[in-house]
This record gives sequence, structure tokens and C-alpha cells, in this order.
Amino acid sequence: MSDLGRSVRLISEPDTGIYDAMNKGMAAASGDHLWFLNGGDESLVRWSQLSAVLDAHEAAVILGDFVLAAATRDQTRASRPARSMWHALPTSHQAIFYPRAAITGRYDQSFRVAADYDFTARLYASGVPFVVEHIVVARFHLDGTSTQHGKLIGAEARRVQRETLSVHPAVSVVSGLRHRAARRYRSILSRGH
Repeated sequence: MSDLGRSVRLISEPDTGIYDAMNKGMAAASGDHLWFLNGGDESLVRWSQLSAVLDAHEAAVILGDFVLAAATRDQTRASRPARSMWHALPTSHQAIFYPRAAITGRYDQSFRVAADYDFTARLYASGVPFVVEHIVVARFHLDGTSTQHGKLIGAEARRVQRETLSVHPAVSVVSGLRHRAARRYRSILSRGH
């Protein structure tokens, strides 16, 4: 982010967890968009490229692409369309830019690992526009919170589907099977086999 050309304010203080920290960041934010990078996450986008995308989609949630860093190799992942929200986040939260003006709530800390999915799904369900921009914006590592708690994230994803997205139970079962297959795949990648 050395080419930001803008002021960046870093805040380091105690918090009760990742979503408390993200809520504090949201409360302190003064820009037009919010972007959440956590410990170990890396920005891969040049400011000039990002600025053009943000300016073109001021009121939309912007879904970008990301790099998944695994033991064996990095893997670039393209964002899925927003309509795939019924199953999961269309992209990693590190590749999502939220228009601050559209945000009315905060991360629900009753979720331990899926508050980012819930937060984004609430915006989607409320009609905030979503746009996919296929630019690689961030890298995150498989040893993060959500990848360490696969079963819990599945249970919390079903809660988001039920409570926020009103997904039919049969669709939720299909989603759960997809989550299970994805967990196994990420587990294999993280072991380097």
C-alpha cells in the first residue's frame, strides 16, 4: 500500500476478537469505502487501479479477486457473482469493498467465524447493489480464523442462510455439502499434499 498517496490511520488497541476490531475500524473510518485486512492479510492492488474502481462504483459493494496462500502454492480465486450469496460469500472478505454510506449496522459478534458473511448478506438482502471487478486485491493465508474452524463456519453459514437470506432448508443442505467439500480441499492444500 506504499502507493496510497493518502493518509492512513493505524489503530492498535485491545479488542474482544476479530469482529470487535473490525467494528472499531468501521466506527473510526472516515472514507467513502471500507476494506478489511486483518493480521497476515496482504494488499496486492495498486492505489491507481483501486481508486478508478471505487470511483466507478461509489454506491455498490465491490467484490474483487484474491490470492489464497497455501503451503504448496498460491492460488488466485475469482469472485463469484453476488447471487451466489445464498451459499457463501462470493469472495473472501479481504476482497470486498463496502460503501460506507450504505452501512447501517455492524458485525454481529454473536457469530464467531461468519460475521463477515452475515454482514455482507444483510447488505445484499437490503438491496444494496453489488458489482464484481476481476482485479486481484489481496492475499490471505489458509491458517486464518475461518479456515481453522470449518465445522463452526458451516453451522454459522446455515444460520445466515436461514435468518438473513431466508434460504429454503433443502438449498441449505446442498450448501452444507459444498462447504464440506471445500473444507476438505483447503485442508489438503494447507498440508501441502
